[in-house]
Amino acid sequence: MLDNPKKTINLISILKAATPFEVELSRSLIDHLRAQRVLLDAEPRRLVSEISYFNEEGGVLCRMEPKEGEGGLIVSITHLEVPRALPFATAVLDYQKHRMKKLKKLHGANWKAYLTTKS
Repeated sequence: MLDNPKKTINLISILKAATPFEVELSRSLIDHLRAQRVLLDAEPRRLVSEISYFNEEGGVLCRMEPKEGEGGLIVSITHLEVPRALPFATAVLDYQKHRMKKLKKLHGANWKAYLTTKS
């Protein structure tokens, strides 16, 4: 099991109550989106408008509304950086670390490739 169900449900509740909130796209996500020609001139700061959960496969997902000239994004929270000033930043970081540790254990040397293609 990748996610701790009790902690994940609690985190989702906290995040839903906090929407909208600002995040930054990770450098690796921006590079991936540019390579896929999804996002060519990416502004890393985005506003999360909705939180959902895609079971073990995708984990906690964040919907970000489109900016002018771009499409909206739905991204796993593992690819986002939450400002430390937000009261739930530590809980998000704990979730990210736990999920990445589990993905690494589950997928071995290919865990980073799995992360960019599946979650």
